[in-house]
Amino acid sequence: MNTKERILEEAFKLFLNNNFEKVSISDLEHAVGKTRGAIFYFFKNKEEIFNEVINTYIIKTQNPAEKFNINNSITLEQFMFQYINGINKTMARMLSLSVVNIYQQYFSLYLQASRIYPNFAEIMTRNSLEEIDLWEKVIKQAIHAKEIKDVNTRHYATLFRSCFLGLAFDRCLCYGLNTEELYLIYQDIYHQIKLKS
Repeated sequence: MNTKERILEEAFKLFLNNNFEKVSISDLEHAVGKTRGAIFYFFKNKEEIFNEVINTYIIKTQNPAEKFNINNSITLEQFMFQYINGINKTMARMLSLSVVNIYQQYFSLYLQASRIYPNFAEIMTRNSLEEIDLWEKVIKQAIHAKEIKDVNTRHYATLFRSCFLGLAFDRCLCYGLNTEELYLIYQDIYHQIKLKS
């Protein structure tokens, strides 16, 4: 990990545990083990560091183009499995940072970003719609391939996405998202619309 990446990771941990206003450059110097001059070699100010943290750890992490690489032959069942694996990888990465109650802190950081990061709400809304579009594309392929019944593709795409968001939010205050539970819900939905062989 290079110096800039280390600064961002340590800043991410600090911003997870404290509001933007409470994190000082001295805190960052101590966490990174670098001087103010070394930190500001890469960034102009604390706000630029915060914005880069949000870009790296939230926006890119939630960007469907970064998360998924699907082809025209993927089944809905395969995509559900890939989707859960993607969530597990992201969660493992977050848990590796050893932040207490990472799930709750992540949502708190998300809300801070909506206040500080320019156009954050629009960016994340676009990411969410793109992810629903991706689900819809896979569902349409599944209908065409006779994997599932002819259903309202937009409604089911929104349903799959909303199951993830709802459970993630609901569980963030206690023990975090259980992807096995989410996968079972996905399988229940899938079996309700799967064409019988």
